[in-house]
Amino acid sequence: MTNQLKINNICMIKKGVIVTSIFIFSTAIQLASQIVVAQLFGPRLQLDIFLAAVVIPAIVVTVIYGTFNDAFLPLLGRHKKNKDAFFVNHLIAITMITIAVMVLFIILSPSLARALYSSRGAIFIQAVSVQMRILFLAVPLATIATLCGSYFYVQKRFVRFPLAQAVGSLTNLMSIAVLSATIGIWALVVGFIFNIVIQILFVIPNLRMKYSFLFPNLKPFLTALVPLIIGSFALRSDVLIIRSFGAQLPEGYLLYLNLISRIFSVAAGVMTISIQIVLLPHLVEFLSQKQYAKTVSYVNRAKKVSILISLMVVGAIVVVGPLVIRLLFVGGKFSLADAEIASGMIPYFILPGLAWGVNSVFFQPLVALKKQFALGIVNVVALCLGLISAMVANTRWGAFNAIIIGITMLLFVGILGSELLWNIYKKSLIS
Repeated sequence: MTNQLKINNICMIKKGVIVTSIFIFSTAIQLASQIVVAQLFGPRLQLDIFLAAVVIPAIVVTVIYGTFNDAFLPLLGRHKKNKDAFFVNHLIAITMITIAVMVLFIILSPSLARALYSSRGAIFIQAVSVQMRILFLAVPLATIATLCGSYFYVQKRFVRFPLAQAVGSLTNLMSIAVLSATIGIWALVVGFIFNIVIQILFVIPNLRMKYSFLFPNLKPFLTALVPLIIGSFALRSDVLIIRSFGAQLPEGYLLYLNLISRIFSVAAGVMTISIQIVLLPHLVEFLSQKQYAKTVSYVNRAKKVSILISLMVVGAIVVVGPLVIRLLFVGGKFSLADAEIASGMIPYFILPGLAWGVNSVFFQPLVALKKQFALGIVNVVALCLGLISAMVANTRWGAFNAIIIGITMLLFVGILGSELLWNIYKKSLIS
């Protein structure tokens, strides 16, 4: 048993190293994209409009990536007979539902823009709603990409989907660089959608079967998904807090806030993403085999490693971040003065940066235990406390402090609440 555990640990480490390497490459591409966008468009009104328009579509796409796999993978993993037919039936049915959701979002786009950015005036709101409608086309595309990625994950083929995402990020960068001279800010819109299209082409599974569509029973999937969506949307609302309160700041501050928050969230998150990807399938397997001691051991190890990695990454950003911004971002329409403003925000994002690195690792044991509803409640409570804190801080100390206080409260209440739940359920497992 001890030798087998060592072998499993070695395999887990190898897979983690490969996936981490891919995500480091993807992070470098995303950093390059931030540099290109900053230099091409600078802290100007047109970029403010896009950053305001993309926030809800990006949250929805991120929620799909973060929840559909967690809800679908355990179902697909436990389905032994006609697995390919089970996969295709669910893929078609779920995509049809998300197309309907996309249409609803497109209809509601003007109302969403008005609710979030009323302080910026009618012209700003109109421009935001137009771009938002186009960006919502990514919703069903993200569904297809994520479910296809789950097909590879359940087979323990962890590299395919991260590699597809890296290629998609590269496509996004190339689209921006090539198209910006001809269509301006709309290059960002095209790149956002084309990124996901390319991912789909890389993760379409090779299915060999005789097939006829039969609408599946979606109740198990939706039962697991709905609380996950609620909780994940609440968790991802950190970006919503940043953009909605950031819109009250002078022109260009949306770019500064986006730049620093992206550096922290992407850098810290990408260094622990391999833990997240490898952890969930193994936890599902251990729980199905009733290996509860091994489950607890893997969870404890994953949390400790993720905290250590996040501390190292955040420390590195604080030390070298200002220098990196001056060296890489200054140029074109992004000046040295812009770099100084952005660098001055770095210390304020230390606590949120730590939370971005570890929160998903703390959530996944509850997902494996199918405690999505309880996790959703924790994240909704975290969002409510985050919004209340931000609104109170906004009236007393201004929009920037409201952003920092709001997202810190949102992230850490979610982490602490999930840890409390895990300790409760862990006692039941061990006993």
